[in-house]
Amino acid sequence: MKNSRRVASLAILLSVGGLGACASRQTAPETPVAPSAAARASVVQSTEGGFSVALPGPVSEERRSQLTDVGEVTLHTFIAERKESSTAYYVSYTDFPASAVSQAKPGDVVSRASMGALEALGATGVSSRPLTLEGFPGWEVEGISGPRRLKGRFYLVGPRLYQQLLLHPEGQPPADAEAFFESFRLDPQVAAMLSGAQRS
Repeated sequence: MKNSRRVASLAILLSVGGLGACASRQTAPETPVAPSAAARASVVQSTEGGFSVALPGPVSEERRSQLTDVGEVTLHTFIAERKESSTAYYVSYTDFPASAVSQAKPGDVVSRASMGALEALGATGVSSRPLTLEGFPGWEVEGISGPRRLKGRFYLVGPRLYQQLLLHPEGQPPADAEAFFESFRLDPQVAAMLSGAQRS
């Protein structure tokens, strides 16, 4: 029971850290418009994060330190917004102490992370399913929070938890929604390093 509470608290940390500003806005949905040339997706590569993903520009990056029950951790978040269509894309990662993550099953970590994202946004879940990314455990969730829909994917790679989140008006998904999720790739060298850290 103690381990379950610990995993849940880590999941909520990740969700709140990256989504607080967007979740607090309650703007009325607008009719989607075609993205401008500047807003078209380009591949963002994080050498430190060990991943690449297609995001519409411009992209901002935030780092936020948080004190948790397993010590201080840093939430790294990449954010792209299309304000004209009330749509926001998030990719984030956080490294936790390997000893803390090893106390729970990887599948439990990612499923609870998805529940934490829903809880942080006051969203009601409408679907969830397990998935994998290059052999690593993952979880996908969709939910509704007022006029907004949330879709998220969460992956655990050693002691690092990645999350992809997309927020958009209900019934108005962006044309590049699936491309955004499917574009996420891990750097093989970083993934191997993280796997080794988990085993040591």
